[in-house]
Amino acid sequence: MGKKEDVSAVRVLVRAREDFQAMRKRMDNRIGRKANGKEQKVQRRVVQLEDLETFKNISDNAKQQESAIQKDLKKVLKRFAIYNEWLVNVKGIGEIAAGWIIGEYDIHKASTVSKLWQFTGLNPGMVRGIKRIKKDKYKESHGEIIGEMFDDVFVRTSEMVRGDRLTPGFVSPFNKSLRTALVGVMADGFIKQQNSYALEYYYPYKMRLEQEENTITDEDKKWCEVSKGRRDRAAKRYMVKMFLKDLYVVWRQIEGLPVREPYMEEYLGKKHAA
Repeated sequence: MGKKEDVSAVRVLVRAREDFQAMRKRMDNRIGRKANGKEQKVQRRVVQLEDLETFKNISDNAKQQESAIQKDLKKVLKRFAIYNEWLVNVKGIGEIAAGWIIGEYDIHKASTVSKLWQFTGLNPGMVRGIKRIKKDKYKESHGEIIGEMFDDVFVRTSEMVRGDRLTPGFVSPFNKSLRTALVGVMADGFIKQQNSYALEYYYPYKMRLEQEENTITDEDKKWCEVSKGRRDRAAKRYMVKMFLKDLYVVWRQIEGLPVREPYMEEYLGKKHAA
């Protein structure tokens, strides 16, 4: 694994590109322009021509910064063995997805793939909830302090919450930005490229859900009765989980770390199946 400074550099570059991209999208929306430069089908924005050119320049400059950052990111990514030896060869993974993976996961702490799944928000099971409490309000009865920020402490409570959902009053049990980057963006790249993960997991799983008679947990609906969009999202999540399973094995092996089977397979003998 690269040095901590290299990981920090990846994280900063990915976040910086995200900031410029968000600014460009907001500016384009304000002037009624699509990403490809064409006008949006919305009510015309009333601005002076000279101001319109100024706004377009701001958007164009942000786009140039996005491209420049992506080039710099690629240079930094080459410092990591997992990128050079594996990620760069996975169809559908570009510099940005690789940046999210390397910048957010700590493979040394991820002793099992289940920890990668949990961190990404792909664990529907129950986990101990974490709350953010003011230091001067904290009591031992609240739970174990696992971190702090400014005048607050983060406390792991005895209360259980869903590992893949936001629960009011609790800190998110997963990395929301990372889940969006992988399930919301990278997964589409896999499908567009028709890579092995899309063909082996996404399509078969979606087809299985279309015929699935089992009722969804906590709901009174069968998978075959829900919307196509929901089945699509479920298939994407499954595909990303299988990708992370392979990533875990390859990355841990590259770093000379022990590899364990997922909990369900190691202890309960259950295998994931598409």
